[in-house]
Amino acid sequence: MIIDDILYIVQSGLYVLNILAAVIYSCSILFIRRLHHQNNIFILNMCITIILGWIYFIIYFLVAEYEYPRYICDILYYAFNVASIQVPFAFVAFPVHRLCLLVYHMKPVFKKRRWVVICIAGQWIAQYIISLPFFFRTKRYCANEFWLAVYTLITATILPSIINIILNTLIFSHVRSSTLRVHSNTVNALANTVKNQQPVISRRDISLLRQMVFMFIMFIGGWIPALILNILNQTMNFDFKIVQIAIIFSQLCVLGILINLFMYNHELRQYLSNKIRIFLQR
Repeated sequence: MIIDDILYIVQSGLYVLNILAAVIYSCSILFIRRLHHQNNIFILNMCITIILGWIYFIIYFLVAEYEYPRYICDILYYAFNVASIQVPFAFVAFPVHRLCLLVYHMKPVFKKRRWVVICIAGQWIAQYIISLPFFFRTKRYCANEFWLAVYTLITATILPSIINIILNTLIFSHVRSSTLRVHSNTVNALANTVKNQQPVISRRDISLLRQMVFMFIMFIGGWIPALILNILNQTMNFDFKIVQIAIIFSQLCVLGILINLFMYNHELRQYLSNKIRIFLQR
């Protein structure tokens, strides 16, 4: 019983800690004007998905033990799938934006914030549409179904992983081929012409892409055990402590992602350090 209580406290504490970290990061982006650039908008979107998803999971674990009318159960499990897939889909929105910006760099529409909004809106619309099969549950009592648990695993890990691999491979291949074409020209006039024809992607963008890939792998690695246990839970009974440990592991991975965001964003880190220093000197 003591172990159950400890696991519950750790699990709840990590949920709250992740939400607080995501809220602090989101507020920093929203209220610090110099952080209002496109890359940070995607990170803000990712933080919002973490906040909303984790709030839902807290509510879900509080109310899941009770019995509800079928339509309430459908909404409950529909929201569960949305909460499960919205963070990995937020990771997908960024490479979609960067790839289109590289391939269609001559078209002004892809350089504007409108395209950022379209990518993020597309991500949210997609996750709500993809979760619609949960309204076709056949069980009359309030419980998930095996095929829907498998569906959550596929849509939360396998599908976004495949899309992410394809998009990031295309981005890095495009950048590499563009760089090789530029450096292969020895005549200045020709080199300048080629450079003008190539999309510009900074080292900062490449570094952020690598960071996003790293964080995505960390998230998927932390999420898979919990989702596999969600599938097994439909066919067998096992100690709930195992589920709690898997959830705690996934929360630690998300906390690592948020810490990495703070460590990577030099502007934000410097700003917060200055504010803390000024506050302590008062």
